[in-house]
Amino acid sequence: MNCPNFQDYTRNCLKEYPTLIRYESFMKCESEDYQRCIFYHILRSDFRCKHLDSCLKMFPDEIPTFLMLISKDKSIYDFITKPVHDYCLSKENYMQCARYKIKEEGKQPPQGLNPDGKNVNIINSIKKQKIVIEGFNHTKP
Repeated sequence: MNCPNFQDYTRNCLKEYPTLIRYESFMKCESEDYQRCIFYHILRSDFRCKHLDSCLKMFPDEIPTFLMLISKDKSIYDFITKPVHDYCLSKENYMQCARYKIKEEGKQPPQGLNPDGKNVNIINSIKKQKIVIEGFNHTKP
């Protein structure tokens, strides 16, 4: 089964997230694995934090490469997407998000700041193909 957002060989998710065009593979969209796509969950969610899109668009050049990294390993995928589910898509918890609090003060959160307050070094994570968190490295098994 294909992703519901994959129609006529076009990902409708690109309408909301055009940067994803740089993500080179449609393989996930054409398989049952589409359910492990964070954008699928975002688009299907009944609630989204008002800052979610601006947070996602903060890394337009790095996101496609980073998506390829997190889709290779389930533990890395879970680590990165859990805060999105727990904060950005949670009507009950979104105001506890570290990024939300900073944005509500009218400031720009630092690049790599996760909703749970952990800082993920996106660039180093891409280069090393492991999650680099404030001095703690989570390496793919």
